[in-house]
Amino acid sequence: MNVLKRFAWMLEPVLIIAGILLVSAGSGLFQTQSLSFSSYGQTFLDMWGDLSHPFDLVYTITQTERPLFPIILLALWSSMRILFLAISISLGASLILLIIYTVSGRIVKNAIKSVAAVLESVPDIFVIATLQLFIIWFFKKTGILLGDVASLDPNEIIFLPAVTLSVLPTFFFLGLMISFVKEEEDLPYVELARSKGLTKYRILFIHMIRNILVSLTYHGKQIVWMMLSNLLILEYLYNVFGVTSFLFTYNTPAIFAITSILLFLPIYGVLKAMQFTVKHRIGKEMSL
Repeated sequence: MNVLKRFAWMLEPVLIIAGILLVSAGSGLFQTQSLSFSSYGQTFLDMWGDLSHPFDLVYTITQTERPLFPIILLALWSSMRILFLAISISLGASLILLIIYTVSGRIVKNAIKSVAAVLESVPDIFVIATLQLFIIWFFKKTGILLGDVASLDPNEIIFLPAVTLSVLPTFFFLGLMISFVKEEEDLPYVELARSKGLTKYRILFIHMIRNILVSLTYHGKQIVWMMLSNLLILEYLYNVFGVTSFLFTYNTPAIFAITSILLFLPIYGVLKAMQFTVKHRIGKEMSL
């Protein structure tokens, strides 16, 4: 049984990468303006030939061919820094908001719920534009620049895009945490802790937070994909040279495949690390 599980762990990324390769050649299906599997097969073979020499791949900019490596790695590095910093910020901010929510009265709780409902309903581009306009307005009023609102080569901005990307996941995390707290409050171990005279803060911080964070990891894949979909818009509006904007601009089957695989590997690795940690620390199997 253990051998089968280990085989499944190794087979899973291979199958996902195979799926990426098959999708990458998808443009070949319609090259003749009608569905053509022979054209798809030829596109796939051409792409496979290009991928067999990845360091010879080039992309074209202003009619000039440039090598794909190492520029694609710099773009990936920018995107990953923004993505993982945004996840860290949203986790930290949601935990702080959860503590404020738990210790506050009904008025503050309703205010937090209202802000969360408003932010979850507005388009992502509205949040990005509002933050940029606020920074410009604040600079004009006070002369203090809170942060650059766009990247200008060689000054790549990371923190402000990460903060912007973290806004919606913060309130998504918070909504999940509040519902998990309500579920945990009815469990026997919480009742036992109350009967022993432990304060609600000690029960929350010592006993409940761990289970809440574990429950939160089950939604890790959903949150990461949601943030990736916003990353493309964010990279364009902040003029960040990232991997999603690169993928959108220089889109050939081979570049699409290699960029998607490079984007997939670190995210898959982090999600698997979370799965491994939860299983060995808590003993629960986390499905990804």
